[in-house]
Amino acid sequence: MRDSFEDFSMLRFITLLAIAVMFSGVSSARAEHAVITMEVIGPDGRALAKSDEEPPIGGSLPRSKVTAKAGDPLVLQFILTNVYPHGVLKDVKVRYFIVKIDKVGQKALPPIDAKKGSDEEKEVRGKIVTRGHVTMNFKPKCRIGMRLMFHIDEPGVYLVRLDTNNTKADHEHIAGIDLEVK
Repeated sequence: MRDSFEDFSMLRFITLLAIAVMFSGVSSARAEHAVITMEVIGPDGRALAKSDEEPPIGGSLPRSKVTAKAGDPLVLQFILTNVYPHGVLKDVKVRYFIVKIDKVGQKALPPIDAKKGSDEEKEVRGKIVTRGHVTMNFKPKCRIGMRLMFHIDEPGVYLVRLDTNNTKADHEHIAGIDLEVK
């Protein structure tokens, strides 16, 4: 009886050790700075985007798509939560924008931050529906969110995107949705 009890205890110990190793490996491999949920909501549907990373350019996850009619009332809303537990991330820029692009799924971004007066800025000026950013220090568990109502009158394909900059990591966090306006 004692041998079977010791065998059971050893088996339980090995199982718990294996679970601990699995979770410690997952948490270190998936150590993140931000969790993003973003939605575009229209009269005929909605699309949801979750956190992705850049690089690679445009992220590795496919973007969801929502369709709307020109002039439809639309809503962009997002919540970004800082999940970096090791202190304050200083001067992190959270940027959002809606810009006309050439095709659904396009990875390359138009030059959103082009220098004022440059040829690039002139090229992209008429394509930007809206944009904005906030730069702030992110304490652990800090959250930022926004709800923005907008409409687009010109048919085409638009990228709705949120991204971070200056998280002091080898990647930045993004979320994107393709919006097709008919």
